[in-house]
Amino acid sequence: MSRNVCDTLLEVLAEAGVTHIFGIPGDAINSLTESVRKQDRIQFVQVRHEEAGAFAASAQAKLTGRLTACVGTAGPGAIHLLNGLYDAKVDHAPVIAITGQVETSKIGNNSHQEINLHALFEDVSIYNQTVMNAAQMPRLAALACQNALDARTPAHLSLPVDIARAKTPNPDDRDAVVTRRSRIAPCDEDAERAAQILDKASAVAILAGIGAADAVDELTDLAEKLGAPIVKTLRAKDLLPDEHPLVAGGLGLLGTKSGVEAIERCDALLMVGTDFPYSDFLPESASVVQIDRNPVNLGRRVQVEAGVTASARLGLSALAQRVEAKGDRDFLESIQKAAREGFERRDKAERDLESNPIRPQAVARAVGELAADDAIFCCDTGAVTVWAARNLRIRERQRFTLSANLASMAYALPAAIGAQVAYPDRQVVALAGDGGFAMLMGDFLTAVKHELPITVVVFANDKFGLIQMEQEVQGYPEFVTHLHNCDFGAFARLCGGHGVRVSDPKDLRPALREALDSNKPAIVHVDVNPDERTMPPTIAMSQALGYGIAKIREVLGQGDQPGGIESLRSAFR
Repeated sequence: MSRNVCDTLLEVLAEAGVTHIFGIPGDAINSLTESVRKQDRIQFVQVRHEEAGAFAASAQAKLTGRLTACVGTAGPGAIHLLNGLYDAKVDHAPVIAITGQVETSKIGNNSHQEINLHALFEDVSIYNQTVMNAAQMPRLAALACQNALDARTPAHLSLPVDIARAKTPNPDDRDAVVTRRSRIAPCDEDAERAAQILDKASAVAILAGIGAADAVDELTDLAEKLGAPIVKTLRAKDLLPDEHPLVAGGLGLLGTKSGVEAIERCDALLMVGTDFPYSDFLPESASVVQIDRNPVNLGRRVQVEAGVTASARLGLSALAQRVEAKGDRDFLESIQKAAREGFERRDKAERDLESNPIRPQAVARAVGELAADDAIFCCDTGAVTVWAARNLRIRERQRFTLSANLASMAYALPAAIGAQVAYPDRQVVALAGDGGFAMLMGDFLTAVKHELPITVVVFANDKFGLIQMEQEVQGYPEFVTHLHNCDFGAFARLCGGHGVRVSDPKDLRPALREALDSNKPAIVHVDVNPDERTMPPTIAMSQALGYGIAKIREVLGQGDQPGGIESLRSAFR
């Protein structure tokens, strides 16, 4: 039976591991959706906004490691994909984007919905081609898939309408796509140099990123041998349980005091599987060893004394074979004590079910405790990221993902859709702020349509809370951060899902439990305290000064605050 370009494309995608295509149908991709209809290896997941489709594909790729796909029609449909694709690019997720295009005879003629798709996708994609002849398929499809998988980043194929429906001359003339990644072993000289640096140090700390996800046993074995506390990047929150005895906490503005202390006090830092972008939080005087499979990342954020090009598992194993076990555990034990004290400090707010309005820390703690042992958490960007980073206590088999390097709002809901489609038998929870959720809330209808039992917990403080804090630490009064919200629980019910709004703290846990057990798409709208501050783990003098200036300006009635002493009181509640 003859096959057209779209039939052949789908065959290549399926062989490369794609199971779903997220998108919206449109006239320029009608041939593609018809080809999807005729086969059963790839499911089309209709979303309500192409940005949501790209986010869903990105999250699915991050969680599974597999190639995923999204689609947009010509013009605006293609444009809408970009934010989700940039999330995939900067978080190293293999996604293939397919876009429709006007007929080849009309390209360059300012046709209806014609835009320069090649230029549009050039920066976001590792491989970016327009199929101009049916004979180019399936070779271009295989190359796009291979490039996306090898570079862990988006690839893009554009299909003009006439080419999409043309018959493929040689549909079986293609190379197989290699879906497994080879591990890279370190050279002996690099491993020896790194081991010597770690052996000379008296206080070693480890900063571990998502690149160490397949090397957890090797990571903990080496940490035990070196007496080294492990600091996790936020992207790697689910690498180890938050209360694991070797875990010091997190780093950065969303980190913990014990995590920051581990990095500040160490005299040698081992970075593995991370390109941590916040150089201000990396040590100035400690010796740094870095393991990364991409040599471009070595020394990019901080000067390193030993750079090791290797996969995390093989790099850590090589070091473990060479370093001497450290008998002095004082540094590790002091950081463990600081981590325990941090949990105790946070425990007071997390266990507070008396304060009204509800404390967001208590919401994050309750969700974590009530969720299934293998739950998947998808977190949005904003103040909710702070509460998830510090107060959601991840357990051993639970997963966590977010828009890490791009830090885009609106991620949580579509990410949960992508996660639930990939893992239909696991519980999926979206943690969203009211600002981020409202951006793509229409895609809750996608969850209802496809009967995806995700639970969305909306931390509703009626403002862009993290932006408010960023304004104030720079000395600016709070301005244009307040939000006008609806009842998101009522919205869920109108969509056909389960929905509830919680304002009384005694209702929090019962409402969460009911939503998690409902087996329906659910929204729990929680009215949280808008005056709860997202303070960094350590406060610089410039931040304190800026915050004080902002509060004085707010008392004087500048910004959105009404002014007066009540504005000052709210700052220190």
